[in-house]
Amino acid sequence: MSKALNLEELGHCAEFYFEDCLALGESNYTLKTKRLLLSRFIDWAAIQEIYHLQQLDLLVLEKYRRYLNRYRKRNGQPLDISTQYARLMAVTKFIKTMDYYDVIDGTFAKKFRLPRIPRRLPKDIPTVEDIERVLDQALIMGRLGLRNRAIIEVFYATGIRRIELVNINIMDIDFQRQILTVREGKHKNDRNVPIARRALDWVERYLTETRPRLATLSSGEALFLTEAGQRMKPHKVTGMVTKCVDRSGIDKKGACHLLRHATATEMLRHGADIRQVQEMLGHSDISSTQIYAHVTILDLNRVYYETHPAAKEE
Repeated sequence: MSKALNLEELGHCAEFYFEDCLALGESNYTLKTKRLLLSRFIDWAAIQEIYHLQQLDLLVLEKYRRYLNRYRKRNGQPLDISTQYARLMAVTKFIKTMDYYDVIDGTFAKKFRLPRIPRRLPKDIPTVEDIERVLDQALIMGRLGLRNRAIIEVFYATGIRRIELVNINIMDIDFQRQILTVREGKHKNDRNVPIARRALDWVERYLTETRPRLATLSSGEALFLTEAGQRMKPHKVTGMVTKCVDRSGIDKKGACHLLRHATATEMLRHGADIRQVQEMLGHSDISSTQIYAHVTILDLNRVYYETHPAAKEE
């Protein structure tokens, strides 16, 4: 098999692996991340004089784990455990795929122990008042203020991911039924989510007053456009939201995910079932949604002191 595919060097194997990922339906965005993570391993391996797939074994993986654990960034800080996990996972998935194609006996990768990632509570959950202050900042950002306000309104109303927002087409919004169709979300799954009338009103204003000035022949059906008339890129959306958050003075860190956190938390605080929030956010695993239940501790405290006999004052 290896001779037929001419797979010997790690770089050649990696390119075959990336093509396989695309053939299995993974998005270009996911592939870009995998390419970055795996290239870092290949660069490290070259320093260790490891150039061929057949040189990989459990000891090499353990050596790479220890390297990542010792590594220090320019500010002297170690890599976050989640970053170490992602880099190691990228390598083990690569090896398991090559094992599937009988290019290497990759059973050793099944023995390799990935670090355990502690589940962190979301930080700096914004209040409703905080969000309003962020929204106010969007409108004062020049000729694109209306577009920016519509973007943040959609984020807050739906809790969708950044990549999901930039992929919205005009026809994905049902203004009458107040439904947004999220296409090719995580794992390329589609889903329908409700969207608030207020957010729709801002989108309609943007479509009437701003988008016609931005659109070109190449704009297609993309909803949110750049000044050049192109579909917005995720990093551009992040930069815009970050500016609004910083200028709002709410003293909370984050951008698009900050709004996603706010959506989930407020829904749970006001009585939404956790499985409904899971569907709203597009989580495949409910454990990803359950973390938001912990940030409603203030509401839990209130109910506890009102209802638990041991907590009531005599």
